[in-house]
Amino acid sequence: MPITFARTAIFIAPIGALALACVSSAALAAPSTKVPDFSGTWQVTKFIGTVHTTKGGLPPLKPEALAVYKKRVADRAAGKAHDPIDECLPHGIPRLMYAPYPMVILQQPQQLSIVQQANHTQRLIYIGDALPTDADPKWFGDAVARWEGQTLVVTTANFNDKTWLDKAGLPHSEALKVTEKLKLVAGGKTLQDTVTIDDPNTYTAPWSTVVTYAKRPGVRLVEMVCTRDHKM
Repeated sequence: MPITFARTAIFIAPIGALALACVSSAALAAPSTKVPDFSGTWQVTKFIGTVHTTKGGLPPLKPEALAVYKKRVADRAAGKAHDPIDECLPHGIPRLMYAPYPMVILQQPQQLSIVQQANHTQRLIYIGDALPTDADPKWFGDAVARWEGQTLVVTTANFNDKTWLDKAGLPHSEALKVTEKLKLVAGGKTLQDTVTIDDPNTYTAPWSTVVTYAKRPGVRLVEMVCTRDHKM
């Protein structure tokens, strides 16, 4: 019996050590899951009243949509524009993302929460979720996201057609899908949002624009409540 016991002990020890070594090697070889932290207060680096594509031109509007856009531009020049936010209606997406006020981003593993100073509007982005397929149209749509390396790719859909994409009056339909690629640049002092608009009912092809935000440490949101004449 002692001999048998000794032999058993001899074989158990190396197997345990080998298993431990395998676990350690796997842990060392596992890829890093660390993602950037967008938390903090941010503000657009410049006011964006008229959105242009990354190529610097007007988005590729279909003829009917272009007519709507031109009328809105003319109405504004004549002082009779009917911008939805002048009636205290929501900015919509992506327009909320370039409102000229500070915004606070709170990041959790499965959710990115954005609070914009304008009307203290909240936008909730669910990381790892899939878009609902039977959702009703909304002012801000439904937003989900996934990580691609150090970039958070946000997809938003299920919109109503009651918002403008910019102050000039870019239209959209309920078919709008917005894809954003959020990433930190300049050593984390700048947040970059590459926005792609895909709306086959309004535009002849998808198009993109870029919005940048500067970090505003110490800045707190102040109360801004919209009234009918849009004075906050």
